[in-house]
Amino acid sequence: MSGPGRVDSVGERLRNLRHGLGLSQEQLARRLGVSFVTVNRWESGKTQISAKAAAALADLEADAAVGETDGEGTALPVARSSFVGRERELAELARLLRQSRLVTLIGPGGAGKSRLAAEVLGRRDISDADVVFVGLEQIRYPRTIASALASRLQVHDQQGTPLVQSLRSALAAGAKKLLLLDGAERLADQVAELAGELLESVPELRIVVTSRVVLGVPGEVCWTVPPLACPSVAAGATDIASSDAVKLFIARASERLPDFRAADVAPHAIAELCRRLDGLPLAIELIAGWVGTLSIREILQQRAVLLDSEPATRAGPRLADVLQVSYDLLTAEQRRRLCMLSVIAGSFRMADAQAVLGVDAATAIATVRSLVDSSWLVVTRGAERNLFSLLETIASFTGQQLEKSEDGPAARRRHALHFASVAVESEQGLAGPDAGAWAARLEAAVADLDLTMHWADEHNDVDLGLNVSSALWRWWLSSGRLAVGRGWLARFLAAVGDRKDEVTGRAYCAAAVLAAENGDYSEAVRQAELAMTIFGPLDLKLRMTLAATVIGSANRYLGNHEDARRGFEQAMELRAELGDRRGMTVAMNNLALLELDDGNLNRALELFEEALAIKREFGEQRSIAIGLANLADVLIRTSQWDRAETVLAEGASLAGGNPQLIGTIACNQGALATHRRDWALAAERFEAAISASQAGGHPHDVIEAMIGLGRVHAQAGDHEAAFERLRAARALATKLGNPQRLMEAEAALAEVNSPDAAGQAPLAPAGRPTRPTRPANLTSRQAEVLALLAAGLSNKQIAAELYLSIATVERHLATVYRNLGLGGRVEAARFAMDNGLGALPPPAR
Repeated sequence: MSGPGRVDSVGERLRNLRHGLGLSQEQLARRLGVSFVTVNRWESGKTQISAKAAAALADLEADAAVGETDGEGTALPVARSSFVGRERELAELARLLRQSRLVTLIGPGGAGKSRLAAEVLGRRDISDADVVFVGLEQIRYPRTIASALASRLQVHDQQGTPLVQSLRSALAAGAKKLLLLDGAERLADQVAELAGELLESVPELRIVVTSRVVLGVPGEVCWTVPPLACPSVAAGATDIASSDAVKLFIARASERLPDFRAADVAPHAIAELCRRLDGLPLAIELIAGWVGTLSIREILQQRAVLLDSEPATRAGPRLADVLQVSYDLLTAEQRRRLCMLSVIAGSFRMADAQAVLGVDAATAIATVRSLVDSSWLVVTRGAERNLFSLLETIASFTGQQLEKSEDGPAARRRHALHFASVAVESEQGLAGPDAGAWAARLEAAVADLDLTMHWADEHNDVDLGLNVSSALWRWWLSSGRLAVGRGWLARFLAAVGDRKDEVTGRAYCAAAVLAAENGDYSEAVRQAELAMTIFGPLDLKLRMTLAATVIGSANRYLGNHEDARRGFEQAMELRAELGDRRGMTVAMNNLALLELDDGNLNRALELFEEALAIKREFGEQRSIAIGLANLADVLIRTSQWDRAETVLAEGASLAGGNPQLIGTIACNQGALATHRRDWALAAERFEAAISASQAGGHPHDVIEAMIGLGRVHAQAGDHEAAFERLRAARALATKLGNPQRLMEAEAALAEVNSPDAAGQAPLAPAGRPTRPTRPANLTSRQAEVLALLAAGLSNKQIAAELYLSIATVERHLATVYRNLGLGGRVEAARFAMDNGLGALPPPAR
């Protein structure tokens, strides 16, 4: 047969095609979807062929040419490059192909559907069937699908017999066949119809389809082709090198530039690039082509521009062109709604989609389903609800389309208002029994909450910004995003002027909470007092309780215990007026901490126990965990170590992902291990406490854990490490202006005889011996504490006299009692007098 592409006359092309395929004019007419008379008139030159029919003719000519050059015409396409990775996907797909007669590989353009299907079928380990490949990408006329398959199978039309019937007969009569119909999305309805007919009539037949949309045929197994596995942000060099996405990039970069060596490039830069390309094989292969022209860092920075500017070549299309083909398959309304959904930055729920689209629930559900079925949305399945998202490359493409439309401003406004409502609801949600679910909700919406506040800032919507940023205070705190929260609150508060309404008061109060937890105690007091001046006249007692609590907590850290007690007691009174038993546990807990600071261990224990009992009634895990952590602190100080261990284990099981709680519990576990002289475990737990507290943005907790770790290093004989940790703790306490933590750091440095302690405040009053005679099993500092106890000083007075914290004094006395075998203060005072340690006069006041 002569090549039809070399003949200019339509009539001659038709005759050559008929003769080559063994067709009559009537049979050719059926394949082209026209009448016998029309073909006759075209061949005789009496009528010009239409553009639609000319496209169908070109399809048939292409199929005939492929069938002529392929021998039997069933071969899979020959790969032009190596296949990389995908071992897990190959195994899973092979399993499905053995079990199912119709498997559809779906996924967005560039996901690697065709290559994966060809690879698994080419391995020939799934069955003994002959594989027949039919590429549908170039077929523009639906009625030629059967003709394309007939050409592949070398099935000729028979007079009076429908072509589909001839196909059924050929497939049933010969060896078992497995059809690979590649690129079915444009002709999905016709492919579905043909596949259904063939599967129903040929029991031995199996069909594999690649498509960007679901066919919807009964019995169809849809398998979503996932992106290539990308390394996580925390992955090491070995994990990065073993990921499929990175391996593909390196393979294609090496083909583009033979002297390219992965060892010459920062692995984390390649990993980040692959993540930002969503692991899409086509995107990775296109970007790898820029190696040699730009550095990896430059490619990473310019990836969107490079993908858009990448020219189409014989090797393949641009990513933008591939996405455009899929985009054009959607209806106009589907395109509008897809582009509006691109304003959502993270994964989203069905309710989020409904709000952003501004439609009813049924319309939102139908829209999301159609976009999932057409591979625009990725589904993350959950036990209670599914989440949806757009790959970053797809979001970039649809975002560009949105910029060209008039829907953008309205969609972004609906987005901002919706996520603002989510933020406002979360304030109470995070305080209730569903706190864990709310934390997960907000964590998934991090980027969208940020966009909401940016929108409020850009549109000067101060009220929206204040409402959102103040409502999120619990989440800023529990997720460790203190600096972010303080930044947004400061930005919106700067615009309120002299306003004294509730929303402004809430913002000041939220800012005060974050300032206190972030170590900015003076600012916390100032902002909380501003909030009180607003809440008082408005009689907002519930809001006042939080402001009073912040005033108490910040003053406690500043060492102003009387002001701290007034704040906590005011909060307790307000909670009692409101009949808020749950809230009263917070005030009780804070008053117990003050008692602990003052050395009143029995009273602190009573308050913690009482608060914990009430917390258990309400069953809120986070609140119970806080109560357990505080109770454990007292149990450790009173040497109830076994019970402390049990309490801490329960607290750890309830801490969830809260970095402050995790840090507090780990610090207590470190203290417990220290008392048991398990230095290795103690160091491990204090290290964990430091990491968690740093991640959560709680510097005063970091200091406490650093001091504990420094003491452990000293006990283990590593004085250099001890000094390093304790110096860092002292520097941080100085920076924060936290006198309580500073005294603890100074005392610890003195205990380990650090040279840094020289020149600091005196360790005992003037005129008093600084190194009293002492038993061998006491340190000089322990002897000083014992001498002052014998002189009649309380723990609080001893702490002030020696520039120590009360907790440190308690720890020294516990050691003294243990080492000397004493039963308490009375026996200790008698021992001191008997051994010449009690002759020091009481300090002048």
